[in-house]
Amino acid sequence: MITIRNYDSNGPYFAPTKGVYQASRLKEVIFHVRQCMEDSDYQIGLFDADGECKGIWVDEAEPEPDGEDGWLNPPAAYKLYRPGDVGKELWRLMISKFKRV
Repeated sequence: MITIRNYDSNGPYFAPTKGVYQASRLKEVIFHVRQCMEDSDYQIGLFDADGECKGIWVDEAEPEPDGEDGWLNPPAAYKLYRPGDVGKELWRLMISKFKRV
């Protein structure tokens, strides 16, 4: 059983959005991850049956100035991080957002 967890901060005034989805087949994993990406969630984590994180997709798109004192939000641009891709402390920080679901 695979667990997909999503996280979105929603800014300083609203509580973060968090979700947990269970999947037993690859088709279900792809469905839930794609749904989270279409909802533009900030982080999407994949956890195995033992609760170990196997990977985290992070939306790395940055808002850009529109030239009129405002900001444009570009479409989501996800990057997949695996346990060995970043330092241990950063990895623990990334996972900590999912643990409070």
